[in-house]
Amino acid sequence: MTNILLRVSRTCDAISEWAGKIVSWFIGALILILTYEVVSRFVFNKNVPWAMDVSYMLGGSAIIIGAAWALKNRQHVRVDVFYDRFPTKIKAVVDIVFILLLFFPLIIFGLSNSFDAALLSWQRNEHIMTGNWQPPIYPLKSAIPLAFLLLFIQGISELCKSILQLKGKEG
Repeated sequence: MTNILLRVSRTCDAISEWAGKIVSWFIGALILILTYEVVSRFVFNKNVPWAMDVSYMLGGSAIIIGAAWALKNRQHVRVDVFYDRFPTKIKAVVDIVFILLLFFPLIIFGLSNSFDAALLSWQRNEHIMTGNWQPPIYPLKSAIPLAFLLLFIQGISELCKSILQLKGKEG
Protein backbone atom coordinates (compact mmCIF):
# COMPACT_ATOMS: atom_id res chain seq x y z
CA MET A 1 0.00 0.00 0.00
CA THR A 2 2.85 2.37 0.87
CA ASN A 3 4.49 1.87 -2.53
CA ILE A 4 1.22 2.59 -4.33
CA LEU A 5 0.67 5.79 -2.35
CA LEU A 6 4.24 6.89 -3.06
CA ARG A 7 3.90 6.20 -6.79
CA VAL A 8 0.56 8.00 -7.02
CA SER A 9 1.92 10.97 -5.08
CA ARG A 10 5.07 11.21 -7.20
CA THR A 11 3.10 10.94 -10.44
CA CYS A 12 0.71 13.68 -9.35
CA ASP A 13 3.64 15.83 -8.20
CA ALA A 14 5.31 15.35 -11.59
CA ILE A 15 2.15 16.53 -13.37
CA SER A 16 2.00 19.64 -11.20
CA GLU A 17 5.71 20.31 -11.72
CA TRP A 18 5.30 19.89 -15.48
CA ALA A 19 2.33 22.30 -15.54
CA GLY A 20 4.25 24.82 -13.44
CA LYS A 21 7.20 24.74 -15.84
CA ILE A 22 4.92 25.26 -18.83
CA VAL A 23 3.12 28.25 -17.35
CA SER A 24 6.43 29.77 -16.28
CA TRP A 25 6.94 30.38 -20.00
CA PHE A 26 3.71 32.40 -19.96
CA ILE A 27 5.42 34.83 -17.60
CA GLY A 28 8.36 35.21 -19.99
CA ALA A 29 5.97 35.91 -22.86
CA LEU A 30 4.06 38.34 -20.65
CA ILE A 31 7.24 40.27 -19.87
CA LEU A 32 8.16 40.45 -23.57
CA ILE A 33 4.68 41.64 -24.56
CA LEU A 34 4.55 44.30 -21.86
CA THR A 35 8.06 45.48 -22.72
CA TYR A 36 7.09 45.70 -26.40
CA GLU A 37 3.94 47.62 -25.48
CA VAL A 38 5.79 50.13 -23.26
CA VAL A 39 8.55 50.72 -25.83
CA SER A 40 5.97 51.10 -28.62
CA ARG A 41 3.91 53.54 -26.62
CA PHE A 42 6.64 55.71 -25.10
CA VAL A 43 9.41 55.53 -27.72
CA PHE A 44 7.44 55.26 -30.97
CA ASN A 45 4.15 56.82 -29.77
CA LYS A 46 2.33 53.80 -31.20
CA ASN A 47 -0.59 52.15 -29.41
CA VAL A 48 -0.63 48.33 -29.13
CA PRO A 49 -4.34 47.53 -28.64
CA TRP A 50 -3.89 43.78 -28.22
CA ALA A 51 -1.22 43.97 -25.50
CA MET A 52 -3.62 44.54 -22.60
CA ASP A 53 -5.89 41.64 -23.54
CA VAL A 54 -3.05 39.20 -24.17
CA SER A 55 -1.25 40.25 -20.98
CA TYR A 56 -4.20 39.57 -18.69
CA MET A 57 -4.96 36.30 -20.49
CA LEU A 58 -1.36 35.10 -20.10
CA GLY A 59 -1.03 36.41 -16.55
CA GLY A 60 -4.39 35.05 -15.46
CA SER A 61 -3.70 31.66 -17.01
CA ALA A 62 -0.27 31.49 -15.37
CA ILE A 63 -1.73 32.28 -11.96
CA ILE A 64 -4.58 29.80 -12.03
CA ILE A 65 -2.79 26.95 -13.81
CA GLY A 66 0.24 27.49 -11.57
CA ALA A 67 -1.89 27.01 -8.45
CA ALA A 68 -1.29 23.23 -8.45
CA TRP A 69 2.47 23.83 -8.60
CA ALA A 70 2.12 26.28 -5.70
CA LEU A 71 0.16 23.69 -3.69
CA LYS A 72 2.82 21.05 -4.38
CA ASN A 73 5.56 23.39 -3.18
CA ARG A 74 3.56 24.73 -0.21
CA GLN A 75 3.59 28.27 -1.59
CA HIS A 76 -0.03 29.16 -0.78
CA VAL A 77 -0.70 31.55 2.08
CA ARG A 78 -1.48 29.64 5.23
CA VAL A 79 -2.29 30.82 8.75
CA ASP A 80 -0.59 28.33 11.04
CA VAL A 81 -1.51 29.61 14.48
CA PHE A 82 -2.29 26.15 15.87
CA TYR A 83 -1.33 23.77 13.07
CA ASP A 84 2.44 24.25 13.45
CA ARG A 85 2.23 23.21 17.10
CA PHE A 86 0.47 19.92 16.36
CA PRO A 87 2.40 16.64 16.30
CA THR A 88 3.04 15.19 12.84
CA LYS A 89 0.26 12.60 13.03
CA ILE A 90 -2.33 15.16 14.16
CA LYS A 91 -1.29 17.39 11.25
CA ALA A 92 -1.84 14.43 8.93
CA VAL A 93 -5.33 13.79 10.35
CA VAL A 94 -6.24 17.48 10.04
CA ASP A 95 -4.98 17.54 6.45
CA ILE A 96 -6.89 14.38 5.53
CA VAL A 97 -10.14 15.69 7.03
CA PHE A 98 -9.87 19.07 5.31
CA ILE A 99 -8.82 17.57 1.99
CA LEU A 100 -11.78 15.19 2.00
CA LEU A 101 -14.43 17.50 3.47
CA LEU A 102 -13.48 20.87 1.98
CA PHE A 103 -10.82 20.69 -0.71
CA PHE A 104 -12.18 17.93 -2.95
CA PRO A 105 -15.85 19.06 -2.82
CA LEU A 106 -14.88 22.66 -3.65
CA ILE A 107 -12.54 21.60 -6.44
CA ILE A 108 -15.14 19.25 -7.95
CA PHE A 109 -17.77 22.00 -7.76
CA GLY A 110 -15.40 24.48 -9.40
CA LEU A 111 -14.34 21.99 -12.06
CA SER A 112 -17.92 21.14 -12.96
CA ASN A 113 -19.10 24.74 -13.18
CA SER A 114 -16.04 26.08 -14.96
CA PHE A 115 -16.09 23.24 -17.48
CA ASP A 116 -19.69 24.06 -18.33
CA ALA A 117 -18.85 27.77 -18.69
CA ALA A 118 -15.84 27.04 -20.90
CA LEU A 119 -17.83 24.66 -23.08
CA LEU A 120 -20.57 27.26 -23.51
CA SER A 121 -17.95 29.88 -24.38
CA TRP A 122 -16.53 27.64 -27.11
CA GLN A 123 -20.02 26.88 -28.45
CA ARG A 124 -20.84 30.59 -28.64
CA ASN A 125 -17.44 31.52 -30.05
CA GLU A 126 -17.33 34.10 -27.26
CA HIS A 127 -15.14 37.18 -27.62
CA ILE A 128 -14.22 40.00 -25.25
CA MET A 129 -16.43 42.93 -26.14
CA THR A 130 -14.17 45.68 -24.82
CA GLY A 131 -11.59 47.54 -26.85
CA ASN A 132 -10.91 47.46 -30.58
CA TRP A 133 -9.38 44.02 -30.87
CA GLN A 134 -12.13 41.87 -29.26
CA PRO A 135 -10.13 38.62 -28.92
CA PRO A 136 -11.69 35.25 -28.17
CA ILE A 137 -12.16 34.60 -24.44
CA TYR A 138 -12.73 30.84 -24.62
CA PRO A 139 -9.01 29.95 -24.28
CA LEU A 140 -8.88 31.81 -20.97
CA LYS A 141 -12.16 30.25 -19.85
CA SER A 142 -10.70 26.84 -20.74
CA ALA A 143 -7.73 27.48 -18.47
CA ILE A 144 -10.06 27.60 -15.46
CA PRO A 145 -11.29 23.97 -15.57
CA LEU A 146 -7.74 22.91 -16.44
CA ALA A 147 -6.54 24.66 -13.28
CA PHE A 148 -9.21 22.92 -11.19
CA LEU A 149 -8.26 19.56 -12.73
CA LEU A 150 -4.59 20.14 -11.90
CA LEU A 151 -5.53 21.16 -8.36
CA PHE A 152 -7.60 17.97 -8.03
CA ILE A 153 -4.64 15.89 -9.17
CA GLN A 154 -2.33 17.66 -6.73
CA GLY A 155 -4.96 17.19 -4.00
CA ILE A 156 -4.69 13.43 -4.58
CA SER A 157 -0.95 13.72 -4.03
CA GLU A 158 -1.44 15.73 -0.84
CA LEU A 159 -3.94 13.15 0.43
CA CYS A 160 -1.47 10.32 -0.29
CA LYS A 161 1.31 12.23 1.50
CA SER A 162 -0.93 12.81 4.52
CA ILE A 163 -1.88 9.13 4.68
CA LEU A 164 1.81 8.20 4.50
CA GLN A 165 2.58 10.76 7.20
CA LEU A 166 -0.15 9.25 9.39
CA LYS A 167 1.43 5.83 8.91
CA GLY A 168 4.80 7.25 9.96
CA LYS A 169 6.26 7.21 6.45
CA GLU A 170 7.44 10.20 4.44
CA GLY A 171 5.88 10.87 1.04
